[in-house]
Amino acid sequence: MKSISILLALTAWLNPTAQAPTIAEKDAPSKITIAAKQEPGERLIVAGRVFKPDGVTPLAAASVYVYHTDVKGYYTRGANDNRNPRLRGYMRTDVQGGYEFSTIKPGSYPNSRVPAHIHYVVTAAGYSERIFEIVFEGDPFLDDRVRQDAANEWSGFSLRRLQKDDQGVWRCTQDIKLRR
Repeated sequence: MKSISILLALTAWLNPTAQAPTIAEKDAPSKITIAAKQEPGERLIVAGRVFKPDGVTPLAAASVYVYHTDVKGYYTRGANDNRNPRLRGYMRTDVQGGYEFSTIKPGSYPNSRVPAHIHYVVTAAGYSERIFEIVFEGDPFLDDRVRQDAANEWSGFSLRRLQKDDQGVWRCTQDIKLRR
């Protein structure tokens, strides 16, 4: 019994932070704020709808989990652990399949040429999980390979155009279609 306790303690020490959940609680809201007003960076609002495979019928109560880096390109302070990011949010789509989150524009990873992006994990009962990243038109690290990949509806990338509203907040739409 003592060796099991030592093994558990060693495992916890070697893996101090577990993977953050990727599914929203059943009663999660459809509209959230991820980055508080005092978070450095340019404000960004992403809104969209989740649809059934026909691309027309809204999918209510789908789980939408999103996460991204801060303005400097870090997921966390210190160890920079993308399994447990600081800027993340959980939503459930409303009856029209809608969701919205307010955050900041993420930064590119430090010392890299990786475009800034927001990770998505979208799930719903009876449908295949959809995992992808949105990247933004105009990002200096966006290359032809990512553009070509993003042209495929089921790729790991979705290329989004950002527009500033009257208050100077960046906005974009990200609709999502799920498959069975």
